[in-house]
Amino acid sequence: MIGFKLMMIFNFLYLPPFSIALFFSIIVILFYLYFTSELMNKKILIGLIVGLISIFIVINIVLHIQNKPPEVKFRLTVFPLKHSATVEKSWVGDALWETINKNLQLAVNKQAVVIPADYLSNIVNVDSLNDLSYIQRYNDQINGEYALLGEIEDNSTNKISYRLFRTMDQVQLSQGTVEVKPEQVVELGYEITNAVLKYFDFSMEEPRPEIQFIPGQSYLSYLKAKEALLRGDYSAAQQFAEQSIKSDSSWADGYLMAGKCWFMKAVELKKKGESPVEPFEKVFELLSQAAALDSSRGEIFAYLGEYYIYRERWSQAEQMLAKAYKLDPQFPRLYLSLSRLHQFRYRKLGFKDEKELFTRAIFLNPCYADAYLMLSDYYLFDNKRDDAIRVLEQYLKINPNSVPVLMALGKIYLVRNDILKIIDVFNRVIELAPNNSDAYYNLGILYYNSEDYDNAEKFFKRAIAIDNHLNSHLYLAYLYEIQGDMEKAIYHLRMRIRYRKGLDDVFAEEARKRLYDLMHHDNSDVNE
Repeated sequence: MIGFKLMMIFNFLYLPPFSIALFFSIIVILFYLYFTSELMNKKILIGLIVGLISIFIVINIVLHIQNKPPEVKFRLTVFPLKHSATVEKSWVGDALWETINKNLQLAVNKQAVVIPADYLSNIVNVDSLNDLSYIQRYNDQINGEYALLGEIEDNSTNKISYRLFRTMDQVQLSQGTVEVKPEQVVELGYEITNAVLKYFDFSMEEPRPEIQFIPGQSYLSYLKAKEALLRGDYSAAQQFAEQSIKSDSSWADGYLMAGKCWFMKAVELKKKGESPVEPFEKVFELLSQAAALDSSRGEIFAYLGEYYIYRERWSQAEQMLAKAYKLDPQFPRLYLSLSRLHQFRYRKLGFKDEKELFTRAIFLNPCYADAYLMLSDYYLFDNKRDDAIRVLEQYLKINPNSVPVLMALGKIYLVRNDILKIIDVFNRVIELAPNNSDAYYNLGILYYNSEDYDNAEKFFKRAIAIDNHLNSHLYLAYLYEIQGDMEKAIYHLRMRIRYRKGLDDVFAEEARKRLYDLMHHDNSDVNE
């Protein structure tokens, strides 16, 4: 109980650990002088301690006020650019819309929240964006107050219209139509941004001279890389990003996009137990080049921070993430990266625990599935399953077709042995992603635990047929051992061992121990 109370007290301290240690060291020294020195009496001791505590409290209050995120003045949702039915996709229109998105985020900084179109591109129904009732309902779900809509009306002249609405009462606040030429993307993006911000009494600085022009081929490749990255096709994204760099080697966004593609590939390799050293070296090279070209982009330093986290170089990770926070505190992914540092490192920025970081990421991007998943895991670790379920269900109201969130919810139901919900959730996953082997595997576990071995075998085999799902081999081995078919049990144990995911693969080690026990038992029977 005493330890718990001390932890509660320390959660309210914003000074770094060495400062706290120094404070207590001075207190100890004062007590030592009180007992050993004639110059120190009780009155002086109490006065000095009260003074020190007062200074300590004032410094913590000041740090708290400085680091506390300010109250936002408004929340603006930028919906994806809509193309008329007769209009083909235009890179010029997409380039303008992305420029406006970035400009709005830069202009409001900490004072407001802009939810860019990227966050909603795979969630909202673009065909419904002419329906103001749909926009109002959706914006309410993500706590948006205003909505910016855009549409390409004429591809031949790149004629684009935009409208700003207050969604609560569907009142139109601003509108306009422009004809865009490739060389005007930056200039028009600046003008439209200020036309939108004028309603909120905001404005942005004129674009820097070095970004007055965006080369067409480079931007076209960049947009293709971005689309591929969003759908998880990292190889295609990497190829398009490298094409973008070849077209214009002075544009930081191209290097950042390529760095993100290599980063995701490296993470995938690490998950599979393969060496990610070479891809991570490429990540560092590309992000360093991006930072050299544009040192004002917080996102670049946020990814550099993640790179150092994976390399377990914690001091450098902290430096990069702190710099990213200073440059772009509205970047949601940054807060998930900060949560992977030790608490004393991110507390310097005013966040007490991981929960605060995750909720801040969700506040900035209510469509960010990873933030909900990590907050749910936080509650699970704290043995708060109801809260974990509530968080995931909250996200599913925004995006009911999120396979990762449905999978996470199904796994919690598995632990609770809520059979009807388990079946409902994983069947929903299979409907959305027929080749999701994890869904079949989890249904197999359900039937295995229910001793329905025929159905369990069917689902485990289906998971293996899709992508050689490794842990399905392990459970099939258990199943066949129960049924007395030792030949099949040994085969599947060997398969699980054969495809070990690195040295820390606990399931492969479990399979190895079980195989040893079976083989040893068989040999004992022969000797007898």
